[in-house]
Amino acid sequence: MDWVLVGNIVGYIAVVENLIIYLSNKRENILIFKLISDVLWAINGFLLTIANPANLTGAIINVIAIGREFVFYYRFKKRWAGHIIWLYVFILATLISPIMSWAGPVSLLPAVGSVVAVIGFYSKKPNVMRYISFLAQGLWLIYGIIIQNLPVILCNAFVLLSAVIGLIRDAYLTKKAYKKDDKIIKLADNKNDDSILNSK
Repeated sequence: MDWVLVGNIVGYIAVVENLIIYLSNKRENILIFKLISDVLWAINGFLLTIANPANLTGAIINVIAIGREFVFYYRFKKRWAGHIIWLYVFILATLISPIMSWAGPVSLLPAVGSVVAVIGFYSKKPNVMRYISFLAQGLWLIYGIIIQNLPVILCNAFVLLSAVIGLIRDAYLTKKAYKKDDKIIKLADNKNDDSILNSK
């Protein structure tokens, strides 16, 4: 069996799944989709290590990320998951991961990108997740280009695009809500002015 082909197929499935990660406006949904993504990318990385050993760093980091997303999902639901120690555990594990799979300085890119992602996914706010994703996914994009992993390149390009779309959508909805509130205030002010005039 051509395991490299299988790895690429899994990677392309992950690309499709990643398109919807940052389009959600709920923290829990983002984390669920990200966990599924991590599983697919771990499989992709392990299989493509056959073609390029530098893929191993990405695979190991995605295994760590599976645990990260699981814990962060329950952060506000379970007492054990709410402790700040988890933030440091996942940051430390991610920073150590390149040592186990060192393929040169390129191994540092996904590690640093994932440390940034740990901080982003620890946040309560979806917008913070999106902003931080620009740096995290940018580093993964460069990593994908260097190791010539096409699914990784496509995925991170699409995730960056979906994060931009999500931010634009939220900005539009916020502006729309502000205009609506402003209109209500003006109507209320006009009504009060009319009441004052009528009372004279």
